[in-house]
Amino acid sequence: MLIRGAAPADLPAILALLSALDLPTADVEDHLGTFLLAEGDELLGLAGLEPHGSVGLLRSVAVTPSAQGQGIAAQLVGEVLHQARSQGLQEIYLLTTTAETYFPRLGFARISHSTAPTALLASREFQDACPQSATLMHLSLQENAMTQTIPGIHDQTSTLALLDALRVQPQLPLEFHLHGELLVGPGYHVTEVKAVTIESMDCGGRADAWRETVIQLKDGNAQEAQAGFMTTRKFLGIYDRVARSVPVRGEAEVRFEYGNSVTPAMQYHVTHVEPQAGRVIVHLRTPGVQCKAADSCGQPATNQAQNAGGCAPESGCCGPTSADLILLG
Repeated sequence: MLIRGAAPADLPAILALLSALDLPTADVEDHLGTFLLAEGDELLGLAGLEPHGSVGLLRSVAVTPSAQGQGIAAQLVGEVLHQARSQGLQEIYLLTTTAETYFPRLGFARISHSTAPTALLASREFQDACPQSATLMHLSLQENAMTQTIPGIHDQTSTLALLDALRVQPQLPLEFHLHGELLVGPGYHVTEVKAVTIESMDCGGRADAWRETVIQLKDGNAQEAQAGFMTTRKFLGIYDRVARSVPVRGEAEVRFEYGNSVTPAMQYHVTHVEPQAGRVIVHLRTPGVQCKAADSCGQPATNQAQNAGGCAPESGCCGPTSADLILLG
């Protein structure tokens, strides 16, 4: 799937998709330059952004019915928010009549129409395109839209932090160490850079969405190993080339994926970058599993909560089921 900016020639297809989904088409042509399109063999989805001073209006988030449920809307919204940040916008608003249960996954919260900023009131969507019954939602870009850090997991290294740490280094061999020992031998390849969107619900019934950047490493052959380690500059060149086509996000946690015939494939967290004489080391640690709802659920106080099968906060949903509740046969 390719995400790109809209061109004038795309206008008929944009209007057709919005009309088919009963979404407003007013003023689309005037803001066409802010629209992003998701394409496969055909138009899969779109989203637009209307800047109004320091705030923006997210509008026309639409995915063709045959492509719904594949995370396309989340990717489009993530890219629109990225553009909004780059333009210095501080607040994002949207109006919806059909998706008020979807957008909270991306960090938006429902608010009263009376709190809408004056700058937005002049927009066509507020004036006449959307009915008064439409739900108004808000996201502060001072907060992490899409919960870019993984809920419940701490000490993450963002994609931007890793890149910044590498860009200030001279052209030196780049090594990857796990818990202080060399993990990936010389001659390795960067085989894939993945921008991953994850939508989840934890055992406490809380929905979340976040982004991860996964960079895949693969052993080279014996001849490539003799040539030594990839340099920092070559690594950054590969990443930058991919990033021009893949919607990677600076706020997303970065992980490295590696495995071979001896070491099972696994995604490793980054702890820090260490410059040394003659080389730069990216230190990794093994991943772990953590109950993200543990703080709200706690441990089961009685067996009654387990019997109820509930996952509400303080239900003990993260804890083990008592042995007397396990039935076999």
